[in-house]
Amino acid sequence: MTVTERPIVSSESFRAGRCLCGAVKFEVSVPESIFSICHCGMCRRWCGGPFQGVECKGEPRFTEDTGMTWYRSSDWAERGFCNRCGTNLFWRCAGEGPAFVAATVDSLEQTDDFSLDRHIYIDEKPARYDFKDDRPRITEAELMKELGVTPPES
Repeated sequence: MTVTERPIVSSESFRAGRCLCGAVKFEVSVPESIFSICHCGMCRRWCGGPFQGVECKGEPRFTEDTGMTWYRSSDWAERGFCNRCGTNLFWRCAGEGPAFVAATVDSLEQTDDFSLDRHIYIDEKPARYDFKDDRPRITEAELMKELGVTPPES
């Protein structure tokens, strides 16, 4: 299955989530009960390991946002976290590009029904760890094409 052939499942639901200290509480619309694992260097530095993200439909709705901070980590992406307890909460496309938001899977209250969908940025995964599943592995170039993002030349 290629990136563009991913099945569409219409089991959208709203999920509550929060940071560790409660200074950020939110709801997100989740179209599918799946998550991806990102192996890019920025996510690994940000999370202390691979980022496990759930694709959200639209922006989060905050019920408490006193600790919410957004950090522009690249020309085309932002990362959201609680500035009080440090909990990593969101990754989103920034600027004028397509809207895309991912919440950290374990910031959500109920995730027992979630399953791993795929690995992204697999071409940046270090050799020191491996996941022994058979889920699709997507490269940086494949993901950028899917998101409609053209990263700046290095």
